[in-house]
Amino acid sequence: MIEALIGAAVGALTIFFARFIRGERWLYSLGLLTLPGIYASFALQAGEHAVGLKEIIYGVPFVVAGLVFAFVSVRQSAVVVGVFWLLHGLYDLVHSQLITNTGVPSWYPVWCFAVDAVIGSYLLWLSRRVPDANLRQA
Repeated sequence: MIEALIGAAVGALTIFFARFIRGERWLYSLGLLTLPGIYASFALQAGEHAVGLKEIIYGVPFVVAGLVFAFVSVRQSAVVVGVFWLLHGLYDLVHSQLITNTGVPSWYPVWCFAVDAVIGSYLLWLSRRVPDANLRQA
């Protein structure tokens, strides 16, 4: 429970920071790039190189979406990026059923789910407030 509360607070602080630096146009999209890398780094730290590679492969859609939407102006990008954050949250919840990564701390999936859920939900809310739901116009 405490992991979820701290994760939600980190998500809210990320949103505050993005708004403060006027980085909403790119920060959430580039943030998608970090998500698979964190799980891969846990595997590499545990000496599980094959698992780290699998984590990166599973993360390719997040990396591609992050790169595309960080630099390209697309209608509905806030919705798509928000959905990717929510999908990663779901990935966090089922991660241990998909991949055995002994390097992942026990608290991390719930914490990351909460961060992802807060940011993804915010982006869906934001999509209704920016023209064409385009993050580049946020």
